[in-house]
Amino acid sequence: MSSQKQTQRRVTTHTPALFIPGGKPALRRAAAFLSAAALLALAGAAPSLPAAAGPDDGKIVTTKGHVDAPKAYWDEQNGTFVLMNEANPYKTGADTYELDKTVNWVGKGYSGRDGKSQYTMTLGDSPSLAFLGEPGQTLYMAPHLTSGNQDPIWAGLGASAKVPTERFRDGVFATDILSVEGPGRMELFRYNPDDAPADVYRMLSSSSNGWHSWLLDKGSHTHNTTTFTRPGRYVVTYRTVARSTDGRIISSKPSKLVWQVGGMQPVLGDGTPTAVPTVDRYNAAPVGDLDAAKYVLSVAPHRLDADPAKNKDADDKLSDITFTAANKNLKGTLTLYNNGYFLTDLPVVNGTATWSEMLGSEGSQLQAVFTPDTSDENSAEASRWISHKLTYEPGKAESVYSDDGNGSWPEEIPDQANTVLSTQQYTPTSMDYDVTVTPNGNGFSTVEVRFKDPKVRGFMRGGFYAQDDPVYPYLDLEGSVEDGVARFTFRDESFYKGTALRVKMLTHPDMNASASTTEVAANYEPGTKYTAHGALAPDSAPISDAPKPAPVDPSPSAEPTVAPSAEPSEAPSEAPTAEPSTVPSVSPSEVPTVPAVPTASAEPSVPAPAPSTPAPSSPAPANPTPSAPAPTSPAPSAQPSTPGTPGNQCVPGQIDGRTKISHGHLDIQATLKDRQLSVGLRDDSGIIDADSTVRPLDSVVWTVSENARRVRTERMADEKLNFMGPVGTAFYGLPQTQQSGLPWPGYNTQDIDYSQLRGPVRLHVVPKVMPEGARFGMFTESLNGADVLLDSTTGKTTIDIDYATHAHANWVFSEPGQYMFDVHYSATLADGTEVNSPVQQLAVAVGKKASDACSFETAVPKEPNAAKDDFSGVRRVDSATPGGTAGANQPGSAQSGAAQSGQAGASGAAGDVNAQGSADGSADGSAGGVYPGGISGGGTGGGSLGQSGVSAASGGVSSQQGGLARTGFGAVSVAVGGALVLGAGTVMVLRSRRRAS
Repeated sequence: MSSQKQTQRRVTTHTPALFIPGGKPALRRAAAFLSAAALLALAGAAPSLPAAAGPDDGKIVTTKGHVDAPKAYWDEQNGTFVLMNEANPYKTGADTYELDKTVNWVGKGYSGRDGKSQYTMTLGDSPSLAFLGEPGQTLYMAPHLTSGNQDPIWAGLGASAKVPTERFRDGVFATDILSVEGPGRMELFRYNPDDAPADVYRMLSSSSNGWHSWLLDKGSHTHNTTTFTRPGRYVVTYRTVARSTDGRIISSKPSKLVWQVGGMQPVLGDGTPTAVPTVDRYNAAPVGDLDAAKYVLSVAPHRLDADPAKNKDADDKLSDITFTAANKNLKGTLTLYNNGYFLTDLPVVNGTATWSEMLGSEGSQLQAVFTPDTSDENSAEASRWISHKLTYEPGKAESVYSDDGNGSWPEEIPDQANTVLSTQQYTPTSMDYDVTVTPNGNGFSTVEVRFKDPKVRGFMRGGFYAQDDPVYPYLDLEGSVEDGVARFTFRDESFYKGTALRVKMLTHPDMNASASTTEVAANYEPGTKYTAHGALAPDSAPISDAPKPAPVDPSPSAEPTVAPSAEPSEAPSEAPTAEPSTVPSVSPSEVPTVPAVPTASAEPSVPAPAPSTPAPSSPAPANPTPSAPAPTSPAPSAQPSTPGTPGNQCVPGQIDGRTKISHGHLDIQATLKDRQLSVGLRDDSGIIDADSTVRPLDSVVWTVSENARRVRTERMADEKLNFMGPVGTAFYGLPQTQQSGLPWPGYNTQDIDYSQLRGPVRLHVVPKVMPEGARFGMFTESLNGADVLLDSTTGKTTIDIDYATHAHANWVFSEPGQYMFDVHYSATLADGTEVNSPVQQLAVAVGKKASDACSFETAVPKEPNAAKDDFSGVRRVDSATPGGTAGANQPGSAQSGAAQSGQAGASGAAGDVNAQGSADGSADGSAGGVYPGGISGGGTGGGSLGQSGVSAASGGVSSQQGGLARTGFGAVSVAVGGALVLGAGTVMVLRSRRRAS
């Protein structure tokens, strides 16, 4: 007998024919196999049954794509929440499904670009990661962002835009994790490793009561990292809860969502489990002779291939679980358990089965249940087997044997760190709390709120508010109260100087206390320590600090829709002050209808637009080019393309007839129907319509407030991001993750069936109008670094989208003012036909002055000091900063303009406009030559953009990728000017000038 055996040899015992774990009756479900075959046919597989079938086979499997689960919807008829799973499991377009009929599967996944693991996270030494485990520990991961595909799953959670927050106390509603049943711990968070010590934002946790709740915003959803310490089956019970303005608890029913972590992918079905329970299979199997069977279950470190090229990233983190039998013709099913929780089912073929799994860095107990395939003549008399527990320790090999007899039925061993959230209401013994702001000495500061009663549960919000905007801060404070304490660490930026720092404490609906706001500093000075005192309000007091519903943008001359309740005080407030709130109209019922499962023969369909969706824009030419505007595309100085008020007469909430969208979730959406591509804006902001609506890009303008001001920091020092300017350069940015008060734009091809295509869907975003000297770009950040999608300094105007996706990125605008982009999608059908959507024009007004303008003719400030004032307190790029290689002296020379795309040839090309710049590159230099499809510099130091470029004034951006020439930000102040759209798709940049004083 092998010396590796961990138990003493025992006489083989034969258990009764019927095994009932826990003494409960075992119910047979043999009829379930009938529906399993139909579900396989649905998925396009042959109608034969798999040898293995897990407990979630037949459910709606949400994986390898964008998933929002749970997502809270409002049931108007019953006056409560309903939790759903929003995903695209059948690849026919995103839809919603009952939460408990779905399973999120986290399998192995690798980047489609560089092959790096997207399913494992090995912890570094950042103190912020201590809640996850020890440095060097490896976790199973569903990443916050995938690269090149959506493997293994791209999961978040969210809430519908139609949730009536005006009916809730303080406007607060939250999703709770009530409990997690599984082999390990579960954590949800956002992580940026380059921004320590502010590198982690925790969201939800299975092990900390303070992090069992996540504050929701209607119309929002998260992109976050979800980690698990061990693989196996997790059953997570959620609810969404609020307290009504009259004090009632409003709660969804507790809803369960299964997370299958690791193992084989469950079989896709219609939501009805189809598998025969393992215990039933075991009871139906023959007892046999375990001594003669010689079954062995082993676990050992994964054996890497001798050829390194055949190994995948993170393969060194795997362990091999192996089953062998003396009968080399044996067939059957091996069910693996991890700490008593289902891990996977494996088919046993030719007497063996092997599974490579990332078992994690913590020890566990593995077990297997084997049932032979009695329909096979070589296996009909084989023995069933319950293995003894197999102890797993990282890096070690262990085995158990059938001649030691049967073990006990796998018994679930919960992780002792996991906690169950109490839903009892609680009245704090003290409403008081203290606020401190402490500089960390490294350019960061930490806000801490500490309650006198450590049992208070709630959320910290607030931020740095401009004196004229009490609603949306420059920076959102974000945290949950854990053991009476909430903390938030932030980069202490210079442009917070002079703002009002206010901390809002929002209570969980289970707390018998209301929110309060404490002004910590009326005139904030970065790097300064502050202390303040606040107190929650009793429920009997008037609700005075409810978060304001987002107002429609006021006209430029109007006062802010929501005003502060009182003038800011120099001293910290001792009690909350009243602020008026606006109440939107209550939306009708919006519980989504669960879609019918498509049949195998059904053609994928695209949901029809809502009745309120405007008619699509006029068709573009059959084969539009990115640089050529559609015939109906509006020019900045022309009449608007949508109904509006001519001239400069102001209409509240509009610029030139386009409706302003100042915040909320937005997607540039592609659809393919009847071999025709279309582009539209999916609008979940709730500003125009309460429902999610697809509308023309031509009908709206995105307004980007001063809250979007950012600085390129050391964490963004990757040379691929040099279009932003050197480290320290100020810009306006729309972040990859949602921030209140700012548009959150992304792109969306989820409703496209890629099987109808050859190659990617391409999104074209071509700058047509930009402020003088401006640069534009878009990039994503993940654990694998930055990925630049668009870059005006290199003429990169196309994003190849290789799979059905819904993605968000960081948008960068270097200057305030007016931006116009020609936007369309293109693709190649399976038969080789090229298809293009009509071109629509995206308008973006960046900065307060541009956003408040009545018309695009006045969208850019004309004051001489405007450029300087717009970035007061922020270090701009000095005019002497060395940059990229300067262009040649000849306007539009092949060395400059043609270097990037070959479209802008030598001087005098057809349609060119040549405005020779000054020889010395001073502030008085005019714009360089302009060609169809690009701009090339004309003066010394002039830049070039071959394909679709941007401003190429004297001293502008060079043609060299990533290079940045002098921008005139520093010693010479240049006012931001207007832009003139010319024929043939060209752009000429005009600027107002003043000499250096």
